[in-house]
Amino acid sequence: MKQQLLRLIFSLGLSILSPIFSPIPAISAEQIIIAIPDIKLKDPVELNLKSFQIKIPVKSLENFAKEGKYTDEFNFYSELLKEEIKELKRLLKKQKKGVSELLQKPFNLDPSVVETFMEEPAGKDILKRLGEIIQTGENENGSEAIKKSFQLAVAEPDGLTIINLLNKFPGDIFIELQEGVNLVNELNKRFVEENIILTELQRQAEDLALAEKKRNFNSFPDLRRPGNIIWKKQSFSFRNPNRERSSPVNIYLPNIFGNKLIPMVVISHGLGSDMNSFVYLAEHLASHGFAVIVPEHIGSNAEKIEKIFAGFSGPVDGMAFINRPLDIKYLLDEIEEKIGSDPIWQGKLNFQNVGIIGQSFGGYTALSVAGAPLNLEQLRKDCQSEDTKFILNLSLLLQCQMTNLAAEITPNLADERIKVVIAINPISSLVFGSDNEGLSKIKVPAMIFASTEDFFAPAIPEQIYPFISLTTPEKYLVISEPGTHFSFIQETEAVSIELPKKLIGPDPNLAYPYLQALSLAFFQVYLQNQSQSLPYLSESYLQYLNKEPFTFNLLKSLTEVDIQRVLDNFYEQVK
Repeated sequence: MKQQLLRLIFSLGLSILSPIFSPIPAISAEQIIIAIPDIKLKDPVELNLKSFQIKIPVKSLENFAKEGKYTDEFNFYSELLKEEIKELKRLLKKQKKGVSELLQKPFNLDPSVVETFMEEPAGKDILKRLGEIIQTGENENGSEAIKKSFQLAVAEPDGLTIINLLNKFPGDIFIELQEGVNLVNELNKRFVEENIILTELQRQAEDLALAEKKRNFNSFPDLRRPGNIIWKKQSFSFRNPNRERSSPVNIYLPNIFGNKLIPMVVISHGLGSDMNSFVYLAEHLASHGFAVIVPEHIGSNAEKIEKIFAGFSGPVDGMAFINRPLDIKYLLDEIEEKIGSDPIWQGKLNFQNVGIIGQSFGGYTALSVAGAPLNLEQLRKDCQSEDTKFILNLSLLLQCQMTNLAAEITPNLADERIKVVIAINPISSLVFGSDNEGLSKIKVPAMIFASTEDFFAPAIPEQIYPFISLTTPEKYLVISEPGTHFSFIQETEAVSIELPKKLIGPDPNLAYPYLQALSLAFFQVYLQNQSQSLPYLSESYLQYLNKEPFTFNLLKSLTEVDIQRVLDNFYEQVK
């Protein structure tokens, strides 16, 4: 029994520490100390084992990592754990070349960018939580040691590598296994719960389709196809007074004659994108009679990201959250003035009934101008909390950039001309208040897109709960599987940073038709009052469209009680 217990304990330690074993040769510390927590068992016999430590000299681990051989210091454990040691040796030998390349691969980050990130509230939070697991040899939080390692490693001639990082860790490394187990459990719990919730929501949507009126969509106009209206594209610039220079903008103007006012739609791109990231959508809507305006948000566009990675600029600051909605306001003001003086277009565009669609940071922008006020006081508190949420939700690193904004910043950036909003993978969990109270102030029809494989703005905190907070009676939640944060973004020449295919997911070209059809129907219904397009805003229509590799689902109502019921049922079943 004792032998099985020790095998269980050591196996647990190896599973958590396996990413560390291979880099061990570069660690400057003399030893790694692994703290094993108290163990209490009642089945099959009651056994209490007090906490103890495993101390392994670095030289032993160096031989183990390089040769797959364990020295005298491993004798005791190897006799007890032959199967685990054998498996670990096999894995190390199999992946030796890949691990070696990974350890020496430089991460091209500018030292100032690394320094700035570690001084931000979110960066400090992540370092502090990691420091509870990777401690100094004096059993103190290792956050400062980890920070120092980064600072020294990134300044090395060959750049920031894993080997350099570990080489710069001051003193011995103390691994607090219990904290590691706690963190893994927290991450696992959140991951499982999010998957349970998303799966149940998809099932509910499919059940709703059974109750919907049966329609033969083969006889309906195909909204995925381009319209028959000719349009022309114009490019110019506008000025947000808060910015140092003018911003470019494209406008897609349909050729429509007569006295009928032309509905308008603004498209707001996300962080690191530009005004060409949604050309496919702008052209589609223009061909169906919408005037589409696509500004570029300087300071959070592709150009900005390029400069950050090149070391010529610091991270996106909190003022971007203010300037983006103001871009929309000043853009509409300028176009209204410009077109109002043009005899050809004078009186043609409807500036009092404008729709907006935004993705990611643009999704935040869209929700903000649609009526959701900021909650800076609550955001500052949330960004200082000690939680795992920053590890699971990368968008919080961006949202917490707002903590340094002045208290007198106006929280309400709404534009009364915006009458319809679509937010695709928006970041919204903290900026409008952790309870999403700000979103309840939106009174216009709203549609939110969520993706099941979005690692940057995860669906549950960034879209599902925000959707629940919406009080407008005309609201829609669209869930795409296996959609990612990049499923709707068109690749452009301006963005030279190549993302891993796994992050992009299935071919985005296959997701575009869903967005084209749904956004067109949504704007036809709520900007043009075309009630005949309502059937398209249904789960049954999405089931008609669904085709591998994507599955889209649609819900029109959801409450926190519904979410809690799903979780309660799940935990009741696994008791």
